[in-house]
Amino acid sequence: MHRLLFALAVVAVVLPCHAVAQQIVLTAAQRQAMDVRVGKIEPAADVPLDGLPAVVRAPLEDSAVVTAPFAGVVVAVLARQGQMVGRHQPLARIQSREAMTLGADLAAARGDSRVAAAQAARDRQLLLEGIIPAARVQAAQARREAAAARLHELQAARAMAPAAAGVAPGIYELRAPLAGRVLERSVRLGESIAALAKAYVIARRDRVMLELHVPARHAAAVRVGQRVRVPGGAQGKVTETAGAIDAASQSVLVRAQIDTESLRPGQQLTATLLLPAPADAWSVPSSALVERGGGYVLFVARGAGYSAVPVKLLAQTSAGRSVVVAALAVDTKVVVSGAGALKVMAQGAR
Repeated sequence: MHRLLFALAVVAVVLPCHAVAQQIVLTAAQRQAMDVRVGKIEPAADVPLDGLPAVVRAPLEDSAVVTAPFAGVVVAVLARQGQMVGRHQPLARIQSREAMTLGADLAAARGDSRVAAAQAARDRQLLLEGIIPAARVQAAQARREAAAARLHELQAARAMAPAAAGVAPGIYELRAPLAGRVLERSVRLGESIAALAKAYVIARRDRVMLELHVPARHAAAVRVGQRVRVPGGAQGKVTETAGAIDAASQSVLVRAQIDTESLRPGQQLTATLLLPAPADAWSVPSSALVERGGGYVLFVARGAGYSAVPVKLLAQTSAGRSVVVAALAVDTKVVVSGAGALKVMAQGAR
């Protein structure tokens, strides 16, 4: 085979009609012997940055941390890690001193609020009749507002720590604020839990956040809304980019939101970021690219011959495609097999 290539190179040199203006002309027998085949180019809509290291995280807006509003002891664990739960589904039950007094305090606050509101209404009527001064009405209104504020506070506490049905007083439930998967469970049966301590982490099951590390040379081209692709075919969009370059890795952190159930928080993988393609960007088989003089060329079929056209390589993908920039027409055909042999002939024809 090496002898054949050498012989062909010699033919290209000694026969001027076969190598005019750096155009290489082959006979049908030569094309078959060198396995020279051509293919079409395709306009490139984007520039894929393949193989970017990424980590799956819980979605930023579709996840929640469930905390214990009152300190107490865990008396029941109703949801386990990895379990799917519905919105408002009980997760755990906690026995608490504060929860035991909350019911009585709430009942007293309701009574105080009713009394204060009734007294304020009576005083307004007496003021209209000229029986009492305005200062007394203002004081009654202040008491009514204070009682209403106290009632609202206790009602909010009850909403955060709803009483469990059919159990002893003083036991409240932790409930899921959204439907999703239990990512973390920090409570254990029989153990104490502090006020406002983390008990559960829940996230929507069909959505994740992806953190990608994009090389610094591409940082200026990254924009919110650009597409991100992961193995398996799931796609998402960029939601935020870091404002600084990481000094150690010389990369910029990019976050994207992806709707998929196949990925779990903590999972490591590689992702593809699709940057917008510039003008005259084309997708070609990677086998068509030939290195020459520190750059790349494509051999373009023109009439009966092939000419080397310099191109700028933007990206190569694991799928065997490359994105290049060159002044080519949409109907251009390039050599996709045998380009290396043409390079040898082009060098010999100089």
